[in-house]
Amino acid sequence: MSSIKVLDKAFQILNSFSDGNKSISLKELTATTQLNKSTILRICKSLIKHNFLIKNEINGSYRLGPGSWKLGSIYNSNFKIGTEIRDILNQICEVTGQSAGYWVRAGKKKVCLYRVNSRSELNHYVVEGTTFELNSATGKVLLAYTNENSEIKKEIEKKGYIFTAGERLDNIASVAIPAFDNKNIFKATVSVSGWKQFFTNKTVPKYFKTLSSYSNQLKTLLSNE
Repeated sequence: MSSIKVLDKAFQILNSFSDGNKSISLKELTATTQLNKSTILRICKSLIKHNFLIKNEINGSYRLGPGSWKLGSIYNSNFKIGTEIRDILNQICEVTGQSAGYWVRAGKKKVCLYRVNSRSELNHYVVEGTTFELNSATGKVLLAYTNENSEIKKEIEKKGYIFTAGERLDNIASVAIPAFDNKNIFKATVSVSGWKQFFTNKTVPKYFKTLSSYSNQLKTLLSNE
């Protein structure tokens, strides 16, 4: 097996972990990755050696190790304004009752860099650092302002926002706006998202108004990044 293929399989294993799967058994890893047990055991042994995984010797399950946390912390340190942005997202969440997120583009994906999930039982839960395809409202804003969709950009400049429903997940809707620094350089997109039933002709403009009310605060923060 080539080194590249081994790396691909190692990333398959690491990407099996999520906020809902903090501890994973060998059986679950086999089902998730479609790799055979001997390959998983061999790669996990190496990941444990380098502190990317920790094995529970009692039940044989695996969880992420401090090496994974270290790399995540280094990546997050590139964005020095996380606490302030989360404060803004928290305020947006309080006003709208919906989950609020701050998204950036990473190649052909979008990354939820900061997130405050709604406290409602019916919420749209996303973990910070999760990547998705460049779809739904947030993906469309990122595409529009990275020179890949001029038509959507025209729509945003006309209305101020993008609204989508059921694009990534059938029951989820979102409203997103672009975020700029003081030099009007595009930096990210900020959104509210939740169950479609909460996004109506009356509430969508209100969500946009709430997002827009924090534009100047974001400009100041992003100019000091």
